[in-house]
Amino acid sequence: MRLISVIVFVVTVIFVTNAYATIAVIVNKSNPVSDISYNELKQILEARKQYWDNGKKIILIFKPITSVETRTLIDMVYKIKYEEFDKYWFLKVYDNKIMEFPKILNSTGTINILVSEIQGAIAFIGVDEVSKRGNIKVLRVNGKMPDEDGYQFK
Repeated sequence: MRLISVIVFVVTVIFVTNAYATIAVIVNKSNPVSDISYNELKQILEARKQYWDNGKKIILIFKPITSVETRTLIDMVYKIKYEEFDKYWFLKVYDNKIMEFPKILNSTGTINILVSEIQGAIAFIGVDEVSKRGNIKVLRVNGKMPDEDGYQFK
């Protein structure tokens, strides 16, 4: 019986850990960008680039800090402890490097809706969570879509 419990636990951990192993970078369909370099995406995530080339303000949208997607971004891009993520953004505001905090939303449905309605929005969600309806497109990162080998956020 104990062996079965251990097996169920391991399978559950593997499933939960890989549930959103691939992150889709989504923007509003009106955004002229369809392929973004990892370096440009990193500049956006670090708030070093705050406007799209067409002049629209970039609106960052994240899932909560407990999400696999946001933790993956923290590990890959920010390289800070999870507990320091809020502090990172507070310091950006305090130092007048940004005017407002990124949006943190629990609901993937709400994220899809906001990206669909806000021309400058960019969000990071599980590839299986991207709405098929609405005004959303998935960006290529370094020429790769989420289902292709070599995609940066797998």
